[in-house]
Formats: sequence, C-alpha cells, structure tokens
Amino acid sequence: MAQPGHQGRLSFQLKVLLPVLAALVLLPTVTLWIVNRSISRQMQDEAAQSLQTAELVFRNSLEIRDRNLVSRFRNSANDPRFKAVAKLGDPKTLTTSLREMLDELRDENEILVFTNDRGQRVASAQRDPSANVAELERAAIDITQHAAEGELGSGTVSTGGRTYSTVAVPVLLSENGPLIGSLTKFTRFTESAIQELKRLTHADILLFGGGTPTVSTIRQSDLPPELLASIAGDKPVVLPVELSSVHYLAQTGSYEVAGPARGFRYVLLSSYEQRLTESQRTRTTLLSVSLAGILLSGLIVWYLIRRITQPLLVLRDHAEAVGRGDFTRRISQFSDDECGAVAVAFNDMTGNLQASRADLEKAVNSLKTTQAQLMQSEKLSAVGQFVAGVAHELNNPLTSVIGFSELLYATSTDPKQKDQLSRIASSAIRCHKIVHSLLGFSRQHEPERKLVNLHEVADAVLEIVSYDMRVNNVALVREYAERLPLLLGDSHQLQQVVLNVVSNARQALETFRRDGCIIVRTGCTDTQVWLRIIDNGPGISPENRKRIFDPFFTTKPQGKGTGLGLSLSYGIVQEHRGSIQAESQPGVGTEFILEFPIAEVPPVPVLFRSNSVPPLPPKPRSLRMLVIDDEESILTLIQDILRSEGHHVDAAGSGQAALELILQHDFDVIVSDWKMPGLDGMNLYQELLTRKPEAARRMLFMTGDVIKDSFQNFLKQHARTCLPKPFALREFHAAVARIIQPG
Repeated sequence: MAQPGHQGRLSFQLKVLLPVLAALVLLPTVTLWIVNRSISRQMQDEAAQSLQTAELVFRNSLEIRDRNLVSRFRNSANDPRFKAVAKLGDPKTLTTSLREMLDELRDENEILVFTNDRGQRVASAQRDPSANVAELERAAIDITQHAAEGELGSGTVSTGGRTYSTVAVPVLLSENGPLIGSLTKFTRFTESAIQELKRLTHADILLFGGGTPTVSTIRQSDLPPELLASIAGDKPVVLPVELSSVHYLAQTGSYEVAGPARGFRYVLLSSYEQRLTESQRTRTTLLSVSLAGILLSGLIVWYLIRRITQPLLVLRDHAEAVGRGDFTRRISQFSDDECGAVAVAFNDMTGNLQASRADLEKAVNSLKTTQAQLMQSEKLSAVGQFVAGVAHELNNPLTSVIGFSELLYATSTDPKQKDQLSRIASSAIRCHKIVHSLLGFSRQHEPERKLVNLHEVADAVLEIVSYDMRVNNVALVREYAERLPLLLGDSHQLQQVVLNVVSNARQALETFRRDGCIIVRTGCTDTQVWLRIIDNGPGISPENRKRIFDPFFTTKPQGKGTGLGLSLSYGIVQEHRGSIQAESQPGVGTEFILEFPIAEVPPVPVLFRSNSVPPLPPKPRSLRMLVIDDEESILTLIQDILRSEGHHVDAAGSGQAALELILQHDFDVIVSDWKMPGLDGMNLYQELLTRKPEAARRMLFMTGDVIKDSFQNFLKQHARTCLPKPFALREFHAAVARIIQPG
C-alpha cells in the first residue's frame, strides 16, 4: 500500500537510473569532445607541417628555376655571334638575331630586349604580341640599370596581370672589354610552370603582382576576401580558408631574390579536406558507438535495478504486514545472493518476533507479579533509610548510658547494684553493636576490596537477627575455627550474602517446626576459607534446587519475597571469585556452602575474641582539657569522667565558642565532636592550624556516625584519632593517653 505523501517522490529505480544515465551520457560526451579537440589539433598540425614542407619545396624550386634561367641565358648573351651583331648596332639585324635566340632557348622566354650602353632599346623579340614591352622595361628599370653598370641583374616583375622572371646580362665586347649594351630576358610564369610547382609541392599556388593575382592553380574567383586582405601585409600569415566547399590552410609569403629588383608575393594552400572527412567519419563512428553503448548500458542498468528493487518491493509489503502485527509472513528466497540473504534474514526476524511476542506476553504477566514484589522491596529500602537516620541518633544517648553506668559502677560499693550497672552497660553495648550493623546495612557503599575477617562478617549479621531468631524459637550456634585466614573482599556485600541465606533459613523454619536450629560454621583449607550455614528446616526439592539462584524465582507467597536475594548473593560471591552452592534433603534440612580464596598476602591468622577490651592505661597527671559537643549529656559525661581523675575541664557547646576559648587559653587535650552545627570539628581543626597550630596537634575527635571516606582521609592526612560513639571508659582513657604521650 502506498504511503501518503509519497506520490511526489522519485522511486528508487529513477534515483539510481537517472544518475547512471547522466554519467553514461556525460562520459562519452566529454570523451568525444576531448577526442574531437585532439583530432582537430592534430589535423591542423599536420596541415601546418605539410604547408611548411610545401613552402620549402616551393622556394627551393623557384631558386633552382632562377639559377637555371640565369645560367642558360648568360651563355646565350655571351655567344660571339651575338656580340658581333650587337657591335654593329643594326636594329633589324639585332631583331632577327633575338628572334633566332628566342627560338633556340625553347623555354618560356617570351620577350628578349637589347639595350645599348646608353640605356636605349635597340631591338626586341616577343612571342606574345599582346605583351607590352614598354611597360615591362619600365617595371624592370632597376634590373636593366644594374646590367648597364656591368653586373648581372635578376628579379621578378609583374605587369598586365602577368608575372615574369627577369634576367639582365651585360654584353661586353670582350671579356674585359667595353660595354656594348645589355640583353634582358623576360620569362613568364605560365599555367604549366605553376602546375609543375603544384606537383612538386602538393599544394595549390597563387602568385600576386602589385596586389593582384597573376597566376594560380585555382580559380581566382573563389578567393575569399580575407585571403586577399592578408596579401597586403608584409608579414606571413597562416589562416584556414574554404574554397568551393574545400577546406584549406593558407600561408602567405614573399619571394625575394638577390639583386636590385623586388620579388613577388605568393599564397600556398594545403587542403586538409581528406583529413577532415576522415575525422568526421571517426566522430560519427565514435558517436554511433557511444549512443549504442549508452542505450545498451541503460538497458542493463535498468534490468539490474529492477532485479534489485523487485525484492525490495516484496520486502516492503511483507514489512508493512509485520508492522500490522502479522508475524506469520515469510518471503520466498529469490536467489542465492544478497537479496536471498535479506529474505532469509527477514524470515528469521519474523520467526524471532513471533517467538518473542509469545515470550513478551509471558514476561508481561510475570512483570505484573514482580511489580508487587518490587514495590514491597522499595518499601523495605525506605524503611532501611529511616532506620539509618534513627540509628545514628541513638549513638549519642548510648554513649551517655554506657559512660554513666561505668562511672556509677566505679563508685558503687553495693554488689547487687554493681551487677545491675554491669547489665545496663552490656545491654547498651549490645544496642551499639546492633546500631552499628544497621548502619552498615542501610548505607550505600561503593564496592571496595579490603582484607576481611569472615568471623566479623558473620557476627555483624547474627547480632542483627539474634532477637528475631530468639522470639521464633530458632537457636543460633556458632562453630568458628580458632584461627582463620583473611580474604580479600567487600565486607558490606558479604554481610548481605550471609543475611540473605540466614533470613531464608529462618523463614523456612518458622512454619516447619518450633525447635529450629541454624548452625554457622567456619573453616579453611590451604587455598580457601569457607562458611557453612546449616538449618534443620523442610529442605529444598530437587527441581527447585536447580532454580534457587535464578532472578525472581521464589516459593514464598506473594508479598513475602522478591526472589532476588539468592540471585544477588550468587552474583556477589562470583565477583569475589568464590562459589556458593546448596545441599538439601527434603524434610531434613539445607546446608549453604560459601567458599572464598584466601587473600594473596602473607597469611596472618586472626585469633577470634568476642569481647576484646583494651588494657587500662596509667593514670595521667592533672591536665587542663576542653570538651566540645553539641549534646549536653556527652559534655556532662566527659566532664565527670575527667574531673573524677583530678583534671581541670572546660566545656563548649559549639565550635565557635570553643575557638574563642582555645585562642585565650592553652589546653593539654581538646576533645571535639566531628559533626556539629556551625563550625564543625574538621573546620575548627583547620582554623587552629592557621591561628594556633600547637592546639590543633592536641585534638581528639569523636563521632556518632559511620566515618566517611572524606573524614577518614582527613584523619590519615593529619595523623589524628577519632573515637567512635558510644565508647567505654577504657577506650576513652586510651585515646586521651595517645594525645598526651604520642608515639
């Protein structure tokens, strides 16, 4: 079906065919133009070369002719018989002698004239009665004058529409005797002579005398005006002319001879009509071949384009059907080439689309189920963020509870009261551990690789779930190896894995039995550390055990689980180059086995202690101390601790108030909270570095938050100590001792 708005567009066939045809036409046209220019230039060059050759032959022939005429006529003029007649000076006798000489020469000599030593014509003889001897004498005055002076004179004269080769020979009485007169011979350029020159030069010849044509090998009436005009100039001219529909290349020139007389002008015409005809025949042949080639090429291109576009049209129709949702369409393979490959690819695509559509329908139904699970997961994430904020706020009151209970414990003498105070402190410490674990789980952490103790990872999780286990009658049993190598990993991610497995075990036990038990066991081999979580729950069926690590797979009721916990755990373990597997017997229980490679560092076994307390440091001398915290209970606690030991203690509820006190007094130890409104602990330290560096080196930081990377870097850069809240009195005393006695 044609698409709207496509009527005015060119089809693919025309888009390809028109440029190809244009190229096919343009290429022969340019080729013909180049060939034509080349042939025309070559033809003109050949004609010009032929014309130059003809001119050389023409001039050489004229020179030979003149030399022959001079040689023959000089012998006749020096004949003793003629000298004897000339000496007598009788006109009649001289006329008879000249006629006899004219007959003896037997050439084209038409006129002989004898002139005495005074330059007067005595006798003459001529073959053509129409020739005007007087005009010839006037035209040849320079030549005869040269002979009258005793030297040979020769040249060319034109008169009466004729051109003559003229030779004047002085007639001497003896070889060195006195001049008797001169004998002048006029030899006309006749038609036969000029035809002989044409035969030698292979060119038509036109002679001019006084600007008028005298003799030629062509009809003078056919001469074009531009050729006649070119004769008037003194310089040689080469120009193309057309005479009687015949094309010539004409060249004008002037023939001069040594002597007193002027030469004559001539025109040589070399015909290139035959070459022109041959070139025209060549052009016609090229044009015919080009047109035939264009036509044949156009037909071939049209056929090929049609072979290409026909499958495209079929593909378009089928694609439109697929676009309407008909995935059953298939294209028959056209040929074993690219078009056939496109047909195969289209058929594969429609088959895949048909299968994908079925899978998509299944996925949509699955996604509807998963959506509810993800909404529940999002709610849990929001609750986790809320718990993180609340947990941070619990650290400050927990610090007060632990501190004041330990102070009361130290001053009390009643054993029962001491036992109660010890329980208070232990419960607060337990709350602190829970809060610390909650903060670790709720915060987002960048993946990092550090040395991790697997016992600490497990304890952090068990501390959180211990209450939930207890109220659901599930016993937690720790079976830890005494010495366990470290692994390289992310403790937060590993805690997530342990929490997912333990939580699944607890939920399975909840509905299966009332005396559940979960065993957390650790151990190691030469290359690996392992953690096993064993429960006595209902177990996992063999068919489900193959799918427990698949995303969104769960056997729990809707709303009770997302099916992502074990899938995420599997990915985390794989990222740690470890393995996780489950072994289960239905009705007996399940065992999850987590194995990790030992860190590639010198092995340092860690001895596990559940309650490690730093030793009590020796009592310091009486010091002046400053305590900075925005929590009143913390200020009161630390003041009571330090004053009970005999120290002088000042307190400040803000960083700005503390800065004023420090600038006015000297303190041995400055205990400051890290996070406070206004001027916090880090900025206070920076101010002291600038204004009172000695006081900055005596600062001890406290914080109820998890130490961030930026603050951790700050502590490393300035070699400072931070005491996390809540803390025991022994920890506080040890931190103060490190400030007083560094190193």
